Amino acid sequence: MIKFFRKIRQNLLSEGKTGKYLTYALGEIILVVIGILIALWINNRNTLNAERKIEKTYLEALKSEFETNLEALNETIKLNEGLVKQLDELLSFFEEEKLGRLSSKEVAKTIGGALKYEVFYNPSTGVQTDIISSGNLKQLSDQDLRQRIASFGNTLKEIQRQENRAVTSRNDLGDYITEKISLRVIFEAVGNKVSGNSEFANADVKQLFKSMPIENNLILYQSISKTTNMVYYESLKKDIETILEIIAKELNPKK
Repeated sequence: MIKFFRKIRQNLLSEGKTGKYLTYALGEIILVVIGILIALWINNRNTLNAERKIEKTYLEALKSEFETNLEALNETIKLNEGLVKQLDELLSFFEEEKLGRLSSKEVAKTIGGALKYEVFYNPSTGVQTDIISSGNLKQLSDQDLRQRIASFGNTLKEIQRQENRAVTSRNDLGDYITEKISLRVIFEAVGNKVSGNSEFANADVKQLFKSMPIENNLILYQSISKTTNMVYYESLKKDIETILEIIAKELNPKK
């Protein structure tokens, strides 16, 4: 092909057709430029297609991870709501009339239910960590999504600090309670038989609800637990739902 074009140029020059030669030369340059532009366009398209495939893989992985995280968060919120209700019930025992209608065992069982577990949200962050640590966050084309993924870890740290505050308050409450009565009473009230006998086995749990320090600790524990749900968990839930909405739009763009 190159020899063919060269022969045409030589014939034009040899025949003295300089004007036609220049026109031909200009046309040849234009063809070369067009060829280069087409090659660049094809290369760019192939690069964009390859990047889009990588992005789609990440988006699908993130979608799966955040759907799992949302489900886990809903379970955590439900668990924490149950805890708050139990703490509400305990606080109602400071009403002398209500406390008088309950048996010591019923009161002990409610205390055991409120103190038997700690609430922690444990999301999966493997895909996010891989994207960030590998430097591939830039593969996500949506800027809002990139920012939300980048800040998600810091949000989780804030939540963990709040959860730790709740656990500290729970432990303080437990310390106050064990200063007043034997744990044997609470354990056996919730069905956990303790071996042996004890002179403290018949301690009146109701006496706890004549203690201001215990009431104060209950109020603090309840307040922290409510805040965890209303401020931290609910805010995180909205963030995850927004992330999933963005991912859905990116995976299924409107044409």
